Amino acid sequence: MVLIRKMKVSDYASAYALWESVPGMNLASLDNSEQGIAKVVNQNPDLCFVAIDGETVVGTALGGTDGRKGYLYHVAVAKAYQGRHLATKLIRKVTAGFKKQGIAKIGLFVVIGNETGKNFWKHQGFKERPDIEYLDLDL
Repeated sequence: MVLIRKMKVSDYASAYALWESVPGMNLASLDNSEQGIAKVVNQNPDLCFVAIDGETVVGTALGGTDGRKGYLYHVAVAKAYQGRHLATKLIRKVTAGFKKQGIAKIGLFVVIGNETGKNFWKHQGFKERPDIEYLDLDL
């Protein structure tokens, strides 16, 4: 039986193994170390969730906010569990947390060429923003 609950830092190893198995995750672009993910989870404890089967993480959705806008990160479901609406359930948990915090808009990033991911997000109601391009700076 799959259970959805708040993510704990101790879920990291199992979550990272899931992320490595999901095409399009692009784990090299940010600090996805245990310490990096711990920062996200500790700063957003009511916005980070896992779906677990036994002790194994089979789905994740991490939310973060700057106080005005919410962002979704690391939404992933293990291949064997896809088609069960786990991603939708995880996203709903995060969006409910955003609403409680007064957040009215959510953004996310999709790796260029990840058409499967883009189509998933469009199915969830997200729209492309033709007016912006994303830039970043490594510090």
